[in-house]
Amino acid sequence: MTTVAARAGFPAGEWPLARLLAPFVALHAAMAAYDLQNPARFLNADRADERVAALERLAQTWQRGGDVVALLADRGIVGDWLPQAVLYLAGGAPLVILAQVLLALLSIACVRNIGLRLGLDEARACAAAALYGVLPHTLVYAHQLASEGLFVPLVVLSFAAANTARRGLAMGAAILVRPVAALWPFVLKGLRLADWRYFGLALVPLLLWISFVKVEAGELGIARGHTDLGSNLYQRAVRMTGGDQGAGTMTPFEYLEFIAAHPAEAAAHHGRDLATLAFKSGIERIVLDYLDLFPGVRADLQHADSGWRRRLEHDGPAATLRRLFADAPALALVSLAGALAFGALMLLALRGAFAPAADTKLRLALAAFAVYVFVTAQAVDAASSRHRAPAEFALCLLAVLALAPRQKAKHGR
Repeated sequence: MTTVAARAGFPAGEWPLARLLAPFVALHAAMAAYDLQNPARFLNADRADERVAALERLAQTWQRGGDVVALLADRGIVGDWLPQAVLYLAGGAPLVILAQVLLALLSIACVRNIGLRLGLDEARACAAAALYGVLPHTLVYAHQLASEGLFVPLVVLSFAAANTARRGLAMGAAILVRPVAALWPFVLKGLRLADWRYFGLALVPLLLWISFVKVEAGELGIARGHTDLGSNLYQRAVRMTGGDQGAGTMTPFEYLEFIAAHPAEAAAHHGRDLATLAFKSGIERIVLDYLDLFPGVRADLQHADSGWRRRLEHDGPAATLRRLFADAPALALVSLAGALAFGALMLLALRGAFAPAADTKLRLALAAFAVYVFVTAQAVDAASSRHRAPAEFALCLLAVLALAPRQKAKHGR
């Protein structure tokens, strides 16, 4: 056993990774048992109904001998739905959950690995990984039909992989799930934190997909429908001016012109987004979506036209919080406690972004990625805590780095 441990890179007689993962294996096993008793929770995620419709359409097309290739080209970015659809059709929700739980456990192990590269000792690296593992999004999205269950672990893997090729390919796979990450290789290259090999491998899968869609559908693009950039920018502009929600599109240049014409409204909306990303912990994903502890208020809070976000936009944070305390005081206390805790994590992460580390380039990449996620989340019509999920592993690492003893920095990997 000692020899195996040494080969794995652990000190003789010690299995820190096994000790780290064991409680999470038990926790996710208990959650899987709960999933079997409450199958509806699997679909309590954003756009889950659309994913179900997509997989049903795939199944029908396959069974009837239809044109599956044309369906793939028409449906939108392939990673956003096809992997989960294939798993679901092969084994239902349990197989999707099993695959996503394995990815979540892998991502926890990867966070520990990244922490060690930063110069954290074993205990602190495991603490950062454990903190990431117990965050609401890490827990819940492994058990729901949501793209975060695939996207976030792939992003973490892209930072932890052993070599440039694996890092680039992991990011390329992540981009095929959520194209919002497509600009990240450009950011890394601009910061001189990635070479051309990483840059190319990260973008090749997306370029291949775009070429496939061009050949099959005759269009040059990534995704269609209300999830594309133009639709989100249009809906964002509508929200700022209080207009009626409806179909529409807006180019980035038109959106910038709109901001110039409505600076006060734009500043307020962007400010609400930043506050949401910085302080909304996501604990509601557990309390409302997964455990369904407040079924009477869930639909009202999450309604697109009258939910908490609309109240925040129209009435302000104080009135929104008062309304929540009046309607569901226990939920309000839980949400407020989560916000305070996550706010503290954010402050520590901010300090950690400038703390000494054994690998200064890695620390800079983590900090830059957190900023990247916060900035690109401004492209959706209204940011929520789930849009911050890809950056949470970096925030945990930076927060623990802020509390660690001063490291002797080096310049390079």
